[in-house]
Amino acid sequence: MSHSKMNILAAAALSFSALISLPSAAAPAISFATLPTYGQPVSVMLRDSAYPMYLPATRYTRDGSTITVDYEYSSDAFTVRPDFGNHPLSLGELAPGNYTVRARLFDIGKPKSTPQTLEGNIPVMPPESYGLYTVPMAPQAWAPTDVVVKSAVYVDLASLRTSVSGSVIRLDFDYHGDAPVGSPVPAGAAAFASTALPALQPGNYRVEGWGRARKTGETARYFTHDFMVASTAQVVEFYSESLDHYFLTAQTAEIAMLDRGAQGDWKRTGQSFKGWLRASDAPPFAKEVCRFYAKGPNSHFYTGDVAECQYLRTLEQQQRTEATAQGKAFLGWQYEGVAFYSVIPASGGCPGGMASVYRSYNKRAGQNDSNHRFTADAGQRAAMSVGWADEGAAFCSPS
Repeated sequence: MSHSKMNILAAAALSFSALISLPSAAAPAISFATLPTYGQPVSVMLRDSAYPMYLPATRYTRDGSTITVDYEYSSDAFTVRPDFGNHPLSLGELAPGNYTVRARLFDIGKPKSTPQTLEGNIPVMPPESYGLYTVPMAPQAWAPTDVVVKSAVYVDLASLRTSVSGSVIRLDFDYHGDAPVGSPVPAGAAAFASTALPALQPGNYRVEGWGRARKTGETARYFTHDFMVASTAQVVEFYSESLDHYFLTAQTAEIAMLDRGAQGDWKRTGQSFKGWLRASDAPPFAKEVCRFYAKGPNSHFYTGDVAECQYLRTLEQQQRTEATAQGKAFLGWQYEGVAFYSVIPASGGCPGGMASVYRSYNKRAGQNDSNHRFTADAGQRAAMSVGWADEGAAFCSPS
């Protein structure tokens, strides 16, 4: 566990006045508010836990249909505070099917102990009608998107394949014409199936479902579905437990790399907001969000404030010159380009229809460990207020 997190919790332990030590009567379990169905974001949470979870450290990974959620808690002492609780964790929209959710509960005060592990199942129900559907229902620019086919007869799962010609996406699949849904299921088949689409830029699209009968080889177009890819892109948040740092990115390739675990222990927090990847897609009053990285604290920083961005770029030039003259490596903030485009709050507020994205600072410049967190979630903002400085609204996220 990082020193900054230990300090926050140690300081909190000294001020606890209401200790809770009685275990819950029931064993902890994974739950979801309602039966997830197509088009609804899926959220999971713990229930019947003896201890509330440390909210800023909750993170998850997904491997196919298995989702692993890491929670942290303190068994030593705790009280009612905004950074502890059992809040829902958003997994976003999931394609219809069955998912295994594995929760790992780590005791913060015993970092070398084996975490408690529990599992639950989430069945995401498919749409009621036959046809084609996108997941998410309203795709974002260049974001991972699946197309789902639901058929009256069983579909061969291994046969799904897509091709793109302009704004038309063709989905080919094989089906068992002699096996209507409800009859015995052929091997490797299902009543509905999904496959990934290529990354799509903003615009209007049509997906066509072409089915081939396995017995006759006859192919016909059975379904069509028109949809629009929004101009906005999802800005996704990740958390590293080893660094106790947060990171943002809207870059599809970077998100995929972190999801694969190819760059340290970064995991999704379930938090995100919207921006734009291209200036041409953003409103004319949107600003560039500058992205910086510093090797010293091993941290990234983002700002849409023109003056703040220019100050850091000027400071970089000065410090690079000084480091070179002294024969030292430059470890300060270096400009990495435009992270995304965003509307910047005016007089601390956002235009109607937009949500404020707040910036928190860990106050660790003196330890060369600076990091900021950006969140539009009121609960997470309150959680960060314990030990971190609230620096107000930084961005405006479109709905």
